[in-house]
Amino acid sequence: MSGEQFLNSIRHLDNEINALEHERVRMMDRLDRWLDLLESAERYGSMSGVVVQHSIGSKTESIGIQLADMITPEQVAERINRYQERINRKIDKLVDRKQEALDVIERIPSTTHRALLLYRYLNCLKWETIADLMGYEPSYVRDDLKQAAITAFETEWEKYRQKPT
Repeated sequence: MSGEQFLNSIRHLDNEINALEHERVRMMDRLDRWLDLLESAERYGSMSGVVVQHSIGSKTESIGIQLADMITPEQVAERINRYQERINRKIDKLVDRKQEALDVIERIPSTTHRALLLYRYLNCLKWETIADLMGYEPSYVRDDLKQAAITAFETEWEKYRQKPT
């Protein structure tokens, strides 16, 4: 993967991170609602002791089997927690990729190149917006300055990748 490919791969990571964070929060809310429901059932009595009369093979028999096969609240909480841990690990990996890009960008000597790379690849700004912010013509930023900044990034990225761990 070239330095430019790496930069393009991190450009919209914030969208993915935000989507994963939204899913994590949604699952946390779901777990809270589930636990509240169970607490209410315990407080006001549950379905324990309910008996359904049915004939073998009837619809009520299949409902009884489904109820018997339901997982416990602890199992639900464990599944949701495992799912949230998986989401957190994915978010951590994405944040690490962005941090890696930032580490390399910080090594670039030119403040102009650093600014362009930060605006474009970490802040996802359009070339026209970057040109306005930097006081240059859009065509100069998009063509000449971009290429010089990417070349500087690739030089530092190669050094960064070769550093001993």
